[in-house]
Amino acid sequence: MQYFELKKYSLSLHRMFFHNFAAELQKSTIIHFMNNNIKNLVFDFGRVLIDVDRERSIKAFHDIEFTQADNLISYCYQKGIFRELELGNISSEVFYQSIHNEAKRGITDEQIKNAWNSMLVGIKPHKLEKLIELRKQYKIYLLSNTNIIHWDAAKEMFSWGEYKREDYFDDIFLSFEMHLCKPDPNIFRALTNRVSILPYNTLLLDDSEENCQAARSIGWQAHCVRQDEEWLTLF
Repeated sequence: MQYFELKKYSLSLHRMFFHNFAAELQKSTIIHFMNNNIKNLVFDFGRVLIDVDRERSIKAFHDIEFTQADNLISYCYQKGIFRELELGNISSEVFYQSIHNEAKRGITDEQIKNAWNSMLVGIKPHKLEKLIELRKQYKIYLLSNTNIIHWDAAKEMFSWGEYKREDYFDDIFLSFEMHLCKPDPNIFRALTNRVSILPYNTLLLDDSEENCQAARSIGWQAHCVRQDEEWLTLF
């Protein structure tokens, strides 16, 4: 019995060591970035700035008997009609009508909007405070795969003291306005060209490694933010 308890304790120590090692490696990577002529910080929105809950939205859709949501909604990449909305290829009205057509009972546009927006949990104030602080040192940009419905709903979530949404960023890039979605490298090229920045001076913070790899492919630097990572401590 003592042998197995000792072995269990040893495995626990190993897990703790590797977790701490990974965290320090992530931190040292960012320190390298910060000492490597980074002038521009590009932030993802979902799970980097705003907390989101996919399961909450799927449950809300199930409650109004739209049962396909589980196969269409993701944290990083949407599918089907949700993807078309994110690319700006359809209006919110067309999106609502598509859900109406597939739902198993009569529902309202408001119910659909509430189910979709229930994914958005909120933005912690200390993240907003950090963005204001970082703007003193860097150009700050937002680059998000998002849609008009979520973007409208999130507006009030940026309220902190005297600041409003536009005060945190030098410019904002949204997939539904650009008709491009990450990880398409062209979305990173479009941002680079529009604000005339140098790729090697630019760091992306995104929760998708695929998006980070796409950014690196055009010369950006990138850091994949882990789900349990508090990125504020890295600066």
